[in-house]
Amino acid sequence: MLFMNTWLLVGLFGVSIPVILHLIRRQSAKPYDWGAMRFLIDTVAARRKRLEWEDLLLMIARCLLIALLVLALARPYVPPDSRVAWLFVLPLGLLGIAFFGGAFVISSKSWKRGMWLSSALLIGLAAFLIWQEKNLNLMRFQTSERRDVALIIDGSTSMMVEQGGRSSFLKAIEEAKDFVKEAPKGIAFSVILGGPAPELKTATPLTHRADVIEVLDQLEPIGGPFRAHEALGMATLSLAEGRGSMKDLVVFTDIQRLGWQFESPTSWGNLGEAWEGLQTQSKPRLMVRSFPPPERIRNVAIMKVEFSREVVGTDREMSVSVLVENTGTDVVTPGLMRVSAGEEQLEPKSLSQLAPGEQSILEFRHQFTKAGPTVVRVEMESNDDLPGDDRAERVLWVKQSLPVLIVEGNSGASFFERAGGYLALALSPAIGEQEMFIAPRVIEPSALSREELKNEAVVVLADVARLPAKTAARLSEFVLEGGGLWILAGPKIDPGFYQGWIGGDGPIVPMSLGEMVFPSEGARLASGSFDHPVLRLFKDATADDFGSSIIDGYRLTSNLVEGARPAARFSNGEVFLVSQEYGNGRVILSTTALDARMSNLPARPAFVPFVHETTNWLAGGKGIDLNVKASWSPTLALPGGGGLSATYQSQKGSRESFRRVDPVIDFDWENLPPMRAIPRDGYTIIWEGSLLAPKTGEYVFEIEADDSFELILDGRGILTVDRTSARSEPVYLEAGRAVKLTAKFEEEWGEAKAIMRWIRPDGTREVVPSSSLVSVSPEGDDVILGEAEARDPVGRDRNVTAIQGRRGKLLEVNGAALPGQYLVEIPSALRSELSNEEEIPLVVLREGEESRFNQWSEDDRLLIRREIDLIELGAMQDVLAALRGEGFGREIWKILAIAALILLFLEGFLARWVSKSRKAGEEVKVEFEHRNEVPEEFLKSLSQMKGGDV
Repeated sequence: MLFMNTWLLVGLFGVSIPVILHLIRRQSAKPYDWGAMRFLIDTVAARRKRLEWEDLLLMIARCLLIALLVLALARPYVPPDSRVAWLFVLPLGLLGIAFFGGAFVISSKSWKRGMWLSSALLIGLAAFLIWQEKNLNLMRFQTSERRDVALIIDGSTSMMVEQGGRSSFLKAIEEAKDFVKEAPKGIAFSVILGGPAPELKTATPLTHRADVIEVLDQLEPIGGPFRAHEALGMATLSLAEGRGSMKDLVVFTDIQRLGWQFESPTSWGNLGEAWEGLQTQSKPRLMVRSFPPPERIRNVAIMKVEFSREVVGTDREMSVSVLVENTGTDVVTPGLMRVSAGEEQLEPKSLSQLAPGEQSILEFRHQFTKAGPTVVRVEMESNDDLPGDDRAERVLWVKQSLPVLIVEGNSGASFFERAGGYLALALSPAIGEQEMFIAPRVIEPSALSREELKNEAVVVLADVARLPAKTAARLSEFVLEGGGLWILAGPKIDPGFYQGWIGGDGPIVPMSLGEMVFPSEGARLASGSFDHPVLRLFKDATADDFGSSIIDGYRLTSNLVEGARPAARFSNGEVFLVSQEYGNGRVILSTTALDARMSNLPARPAFVPFVHETTNWLAGGKGIDLNVKASWSPTLALPGGGGLSATYQSQKGSRESFRRVDPVIDFDWENLPPMRAIPRDGYTIIWEGSLLAPKTGEYVFEIEADDSFELILDGRGILTVDRTSARSEPVYLEAGRAVKLTAKFEEEWGEAKAIMRWIRPDGTREVVPSSSLVSVSPEGDDVILGEAEARDPVGRDRNVTAIQGRRGKLLEVNGAALPGQYLVEIPSALRSELSNEEEIPLVVLREGEESRFNQWSEDDRLLIRREIDLIELGAMQDVLAALRGEGFGREIWKILAIAALILLFLEGFLARWVSKSRKAGEEVKVEFEHRNEVPEEFLKSLSQMKGGDV
């Protein structure tokens, strides 16, 4: 607690006025001898203690009344983030003043000394705490001749909430301009517009204020979330370019938690180190001018738009599910929900009334008639306080056909005994020349080695016994790059081959396969175990259809691979279907062949939709997702992405070497060879390429190896491991800067394992992903394949660059991301990868969490204060006061004034009550015996009661 008018505290000496009057009154009393004295002696002795308590209460009330009035006139205030609670300091001082006045009334000398001592200690402690507050708190607001200030304006969706006819964003701009105009001289400003990707609007801090105001006038809200952590990092880099001896960051925001990375203390620690590194007289301050949303708000938001299938064609209907949530505080009844698919408008639907926190899902069904990328737009009539979240866009790439390659492992048998025959018929039941969406081809295993697999979406191994090593390696690469693989484990397969089939992302097969079993009464499917997207349609409506199927034979399974999950089981608990994500692709294993030999399932009505749903899910990893997250330069990743160039070489025999691209280093070969051409013992693997960090900060590498593994970055040994696991010291990496990576693994004998993980600055522990690995060295510059243009959501032109190199093939839209739809022209060099489209729509997604208005918590504030001096400000005047070195904060003089007014009435009531009490006297029993004796108690009382009613 501090004071605006400190000099007025001199008025506290006025507390001595009632004390002086009391002392004068006591001195004016004179003793008189008269006839009735004996009667009064007994009366005064009985009333002495009561009179003393009455005088004590009056003295305390009068002293506190004067103290409260003086303190209120001095305008006390609580500074931001006060170190000492004013509710502790103020009572200390007032209690000391009460003891000071009361000491002059109390009669007991021991009590009098104790009260004076207590008064001195309490007043002294209160004064010391105020002095400490001034030194510890206001030193944060010291001024300097030159200061650099970074202004960060939150341009997120939630800042568009209107209060009093103006949005929070407009208020922030107006206050920022007033702040620039009225700020002290010698301050240079940089401006950052915050959003999904922050934009630095001034290269270096500007001292010419007209230029800064012009920049602020041109700012417009971006929408989407406010990535505050990235904005603070950009502001820090800008401040480092300034020449001021002091640095400050001023953020105008609605203090939503989203985007501040409060879940990552490590990230805040990195920011703290960056602030420590600034060349300043003292650590920078983070001043936050908050514009919290109103206490009552009407808002309904579109939180999510989902499609019933990942792969959509023109063959049948699909559904669009729209999740709507009332994120406000009032009950709202939205208007119509309108959905358009391309140029076609779907039938609008209405929403029912939504209570705060309530969600509702609307489903629209549509069948596309045209192939190609198609924009699905969703718009809602809500008439609420935040219109920015009442629309959403998604892009679907409607496919003309879905090529599926079926490898028939039992081609010599009759049609009804072929594992792939029923699948081909179910996928393409067309008669004549009618064109179908799914286009299956059936080949023999020997022909698979001649297939390029480039245009295939899904490969089905229908009871294929085994594959040549090179063919198996090519097929695993196909899956790693996004293809789908369906394995039908019939009676002809070789479990040993599938058990040892290891690719760049570990075992291809999700579970270990055992022997074939043929239950005497067959096995039935348990519909309650259907836990997978491909079985969503069959869990309820057609469960009886599946449940009535009889499986005559299936393979036992064991040892579920990490990351795999059973999708369906038999009624006896054995697995029927299991799946796993593999690299960018997907794998499904069926423990039985889908033909007449093994079951009557192909004869059931549910069989055809089951085959279609499974194939569509498998093909989902192959497509190009035209919906990207908001970031700087929205980027579309094309097939053929990251990984490391790997050289496998035997240390024995011919020492023949083999080269391939491994997406990640995550292998556990146990006692098996890493590939067929390499022995299981005595070999070396060297991975080479580049490492690209997704974010700037310190990374800790973790290697788990058996036998030895050495990691080298930019020619410097980072970590060496031998038959154990270990972590490196933190390694600082810059986002987007390629670092040359070399990893050498040597296997002598026994089990073999090589896993390379890292712990990111945000605390995430993961295998170093393929998106951060590049199979070329940093010396190999990215090749620009072409340039084009794009139109962003607000109609502005953007440059587009097609790149091939360290991060694979990319299509980058230059500039900060604005949530919404872009129309992107495709450079000719990439049109073949994009179905020869000349331009495509691209959607930058908006995060629904932005509409929930989740505010900072006290734990969040504590996390910030560990790294920087956080000052929360309630008005623009407080921001200016902070820069000028003036005191400011929450004033509490009104509380003291009200307390003084209440005490004034209490003192008047108490004085009147005491006066009446003393005039009325009281009945006292007086004995007139022993007339010649004067009680000793009376003499003592009389000497102490001068100034009383005697």
